[in-house]
Amino acid sequence: MKTIHYYGMVLTLMGLIGCSQSNSTPTPATHDAPATTRAARPPRPPQTPVLADTTIEHRNIPYGDADPSLNTLDLYAPKNANHAPVILFIHGGEWTKGDKRDVSSKPKFFNEHGIIFASANYRLSPKATHPAQVSDVAGAVAWLKTHISKFGGDPNRIFIMGHSAGCHLVTLVTLDPQYLEQFGMKPTDIRGVIAWSGGMYNLPDREKGTGQYPAYIRATFGDSESAQWAASPRAHVDNAQSAPPYLFASLDDPHSANSRAAAQEMVDQINQHGGRAQQVILRGKSHFAANHELGAPGDTTGRIILDWMQSTR
Repeated sequence: MKTIHYYGMVLTLMGLIGCSQSNSTPTPATHDAPATTRAARPPRPPQTPVLADTTIEHRNIPYGDADPSLNTLDLYAPKNANHAPVILFIHGGEWTKGDKRDVSSKPKFFNEHGIIFASANYRLSPKATHPAQVSDVAGAVAWLKTHISKFGGDPNRIFIMGHSAGCHLVTLVTLDPQYLEQFGMKPTDIRGVIAWSGGMYNLPDREKGTGQYPAYIRATFGDSESAQWAASPRAHVDNAQSAPPYLFASLDDPHSANSRAAAQEMVDQINQHGGRAQQVILRGKSHFAANHELGAPGDTTGRIILDWMQSTR
C-alpha cells in the first residue's frame, strides 16, 4: 500500500521547517514557435508521479532557506529500504519553469528496483538568476548526504540525474567544485551523473544560435560571454579527474543534432581530461518522451540507467 507523508508549514522534519512549493515564475519567451512556422503541439500527457505498491512518499521536504517555497524536495522510498542507492532528479524547463512533481513513472520504476528516488525544486529565472539554480542543486545534494540514511538510503551511493536544463545543472555542479564546497562537499561525494537529453553545456555557443534558447540563456546567465562561459560545464572539464562518472543520453532525431554533438563533445573532453563519460543514443524518442516514458510499461531505456549504475561500483 502506498504511504504518503506531507511536510507542511507547521510540521518539522529533522529540525527543518517545511513549506509548500510554488512555481509561478514567469518565463522570458514562449515555448512554442508561431503557428505560421510550426503546427500546434498536441497536449502533453500529465507527468504526475506513478508510485509502486510499496512506495513510501515524503512530500515537500525542505532542504534550504534561500526560497522556502522552492527549496523543497519529494522523496520516494521503497518500503524497508536499507542502504539503498539514491537518485536525485533535477527537472528541466529552460531554468524558468518546471516542477519536482513532473516525474511520471520514475518513482515506481526505480523503487521497484530497490532505488530511492528524489526530485527537487529550485529557484527559477528570471526572478532568480545564476548561480541560484546550481547552488540549490548543491544544497539538495548536501541535504540528502546528511539525511538519506534515515530513509534507508546509502549516503555513499547518491546519483544525480537531470533532464533538459537539469542536465546543465547536474554537470555543472559536479565539474565546478565551488558549489558543493559551500556545503562542505566535493564532486566525488556523488556516485555518478546522468544527463538525460540535454545540450546546454557550452552556453556562449548556444546563445549565438537561433530559436528560443538564446533568450533563456541571457535571462538566466546575463549578456556577458565570459559570464556565460564560466557557467558552462564545458569550461570546467579540466576538473574531470576529480569528478564522478557521467552518462549522457541523447536523441537520434535531426532536431537534436546540436544537443547530441554538444553531449559528445562533453564525453570526449571529460575522457581526455582523465574522467569517465559515455554517451548513449535513445532511438525513436522525442525530448519530452525520453523523460516522460522512462520506466513506463514497454519502455526499455530505464535498463540503460540501471546497468550503468551497476558499472560505477
